[in-house]
Amino acid sequence: MNSNSAVFLNNSIGNYYKTTVGVRQGCLFSPVLFNIFLERIMQDTLHQHSPTISIGGRPICNLRFADDIDLIAGSQAELQVLTDRLVASSKAFGMEVSSEKSNVMVSSERVNDASITMNDEPLELVHKFKYLGATLHEDGSSTVEVRTLIALATAAFAKLGKIWKSSISFKAKHKLFRSLVSSVLTYGCETWTLLADTERRIQAFENKCLRKLLRISYKDHVTNESVRELVVAYVGPQEPLLATVKRRKLAWFGHVTRHDSLSKTILQGTVEGKRRRG
Repeated sequence: MNSNSAVFLNNSIGNYYKTTVGVRQGCLFSPVLFNIFLERIMQDTLHQHSPTISIGGRPICNLRFADDIDLIAGSQAELQVLTDRLVASSKAFGMEVSSEKSNVMVSSERVNDASITMNDEPLELVHKFKYLGATLHEDGSSTVEVRTLIALATAAFAKLGKIWKSSISFKAKHKLFRSLVSSVLTYGCETWTLLADTERRIQAFENKCLRKLLRISYKDHVTNESVRELVVAYVGPQEPLLATVKRRKLAWFGHVTRHDSLSKTILQGTVEGKRRRG
């Protein structure tokens, strides 16, 4: 690459230097080249590797989105080998895997500990971690994820407190609630596993917010059904938040089952081994 670069800071341009790695800022090829680069690193990492986990007969040992990589293994030894290979392959291409941003999570009833090192440093063992904006828990449930999103949606609702207390119409407030608050809660809801407790929490959150918009206190002894009737009277029939979640889950299910993809394999496939009781 025959080009020079400089840093523009505080209305002044610094000294120019030769650019030997990378592409021009804003280059349309940048994301494509980046993905190709990481794909080559992963090819070297997985060369001659035999995964011990398979779903629907398809070996699964990693999930990737750009540089967000999730290594999956059936044992501590296998995960350590994959980690060492990834670090070595990355170094060979001038990249470094951050041990500070890497964690280990065990999803098993028989094993609850795993000691994995990266560059001779032990990685932190966690019970949950964020992946592509979603909270993944060691028990595989969506309970922690939903609770986290309810907390975020509650914070988003609180930030708009002046609007809820203002004199603008309820119709306008309701539209803002659906677009700025509900959207926070329903992020990634297509993949949730809905339990009775989870459904109650979603309904309770929406009812609480609607009461705030209508300025109805629980001390007024107004039932949730009456609150819903008032909403219909002001803005017409509205889809409850829980119904929105279920509709989006069903739509995503249909989308996945119509395409031959890894998502379909994981959704419809079975994991080898015996299922636990209950």
